[in-house]
Amino acid sequence: MSPPLKKRVLLILLACCIQAIYVPTSFRMTGGIEPKLPIDIFPIWPAWVVPYLLCHPMWFIAITWIILKMEDRLFRATVAACFLTFAIGTLTFIFFPTYVKATALEGNGIFISLLRTVYENWGRYDAFPSGHVYITTLLVLFYGRWYPRRKFLWISILGVVSLSTLFTGQHYVVDVLGGYLVAFAGYHFGLWWVGLLPAPNRLEQPDHLSSIPD
Repeated sequence: MSPPLKKRVLLILLACCIQAIYVPTSFRMTGGIEPKLPIDIFPIWPAWVVPYLLCHPMWFIAITWIILKMEDRLFRATVAACFLTFAIGTLTFIFFPTYVKATALEGNGIFISLLRTVYENWGRYDAFPSGHVYITTLLVLFYGRWYPRRKFLWISILGVVSLSTLFTGQHYVVDVLGGYLVAFAGYHFGLWWVGLLPAPNRLEQPDHLSSIPD
């Protein structure tokens, strides 16, 4: 493994370590609030547990491709975005604990069994912002910039993942919106960090004035 590749892997692992704080906070937090709104009327559709669980191998493949193939400047923007986004998420989990109440599941179908396994092995805290949503949103934003001709695919993936968090009863609407907000903040921070955001030109004049001679 070449030194640049080792550095890339290390940076991604450091970002993942920040996100991994999700695990103890999700299981050990107490108190907090349930961020449920009147619009949270989504039924439980156990089949949505499939895209919910498929997020993890999808993230792994997407991040591996980023490590191996993304050009350096955009890679640094991605890492900076991950550091900020994951830090905001983790700090929110610690200082503003939120939870989702588990829904009673009846039956023994394969999808119900999978969802019951999620309920029993995932912590009920760290609802806001949704980690599923902000990780996927970050990847969608950077992949959309990297492969702009496939934006419809990236947006479709984000839509499915977002709905999966709602139809499995793992998150509420405000958690999803919070995930979008945090990811967009991290995305723009990452671009700014490496100078990919266009700087405003204070000396720029309207076209009809620029042609006027001094």
